[in-house]
Amino acid sequence: MIKFSVAAFAEAAKAIRNIPGGSRNIEILDHARIEVAKKKLTLTMSDMDIEARATIDCEGAALLSAVPRAVLEFFIARDGGGDDTGTLDFDAEMKMVVARCGKGRLTTPVLPGADFFLIGAGAQDWSFSIRANELVDLLRTCVNAMDETRHFIQGVLLHITDAELRAAATDGHRVHAVGIDAPELTGDFRKMRDEDYRGITIPDRTVKELIRIFDGDESEVTISGTGAIVTVEGEAIRVTSKLIDGTFPDYNRLMQDPGGFRIRVPAKALDSAIGRLLVLPRKDGKGKAETSRPIRMTPVDGGLRLEIKGNDADAEDLVDCEVEGTGEPIVVNYRYIRDALAAAGGSKIIFAPCAENPVGVRMLPDSERSSFLLMQMRY
Repeated sequence: MIKFSVAAFAEAAKAIRNIPGGSRNIEILDHARIEVAKKKLTLTMSDMDIEARATIDCEGAALLSAVPRAVLEFFIARDGGGDDTGTLDFDAEMKMVVARCGKGRLTTPVLPGADFFLIGAGAQDWSFSIRANELVDLLRTCVNAMDETRHFIQGVLLHITDAELRAAATDGHRVHAVGIDAPELTGDFRKMRDEDYRGITIPDRTVKELIRIFDGDESEVTISGTGAIVTVEGEAIRVTSKLIDGTFPDYNRLMQDPGGFRIRVPAKALDSAIGRLLVLPRKDGKGKAETSRPIRMTPVDGGLRLEIKGNDADAEDLVDCEVEGTGEPIVVNYRYIRDALAAAGGSKIIFAPCAENPVGVRMLPDSERSSFLLMQMRY
């Protein structure tokens, strides 16, 4: 029998239970690997592409097993945030387990823990450490710009320059990029395959899981890996993921210098105005709401005029702005603007068409750490 805090077990279970995703039809992947050693209980779940491991204190003898998801849900449902103690009592042949909490009891078969394959068990070739909230901020800035279909850009690029640790994502219509001061790197993940390999690309689902798991965590995490996997490890939880096998495009070539025509606008006022314009519906030929609606932004006397079209009508709004130089109206997908505004933060942003390719518009926030490129579209 092993004993533990129900609150601690439930917190660990919540962190890892979403990992299997669509792989739950494979029996072993609908189980959590449970290992007890040196008064520590470790729970691990995997879908063979992502693996999450959480560790809590416990009392009991060493053991290895794989318990069904129902055991995790049993304790999650009984987490009252108090000092309740839970137990897991395995039979002598390690074929059954009885989970208990207060007057509740769950008896269920288990699988051999040795059948559970670990993708994060190998040696690491490189590593560095940053705060978990810094990693989350990097990924959150880029998450909405990830491509949804093309494998080689279906994630976030993470790489280190001489001065910065940078993250970038693109779907071909926009680029989100952000950086923080470069941490001390052991090894070099920029030259592990060939001279053109500039970093690691973390898959989109892993990006979302890392944001979910480490959101609000200000402790230090170690990021390490090889040419095939990346591991993010904190004090009590470790996430390991396979990497995208492909070379991320050179996004810096797209981030061309802004030209002389610039529009500076309050970020919150712009976002609110876009929200007001979206009350005008527009549907495609199948009756579904369009998500690629362009908004035209034109400097006029009195501010920046925003225009949007519906099926049978149009709407406009006006926000304050400051204009430098002259140029054509800027036309950008409203969703790309709102995603970039949410990622950028700050009080004011600048829109500036690129000097050599005005189809691309640079969006420059107050912070110099992040930058965005939005491709224009027809109105």
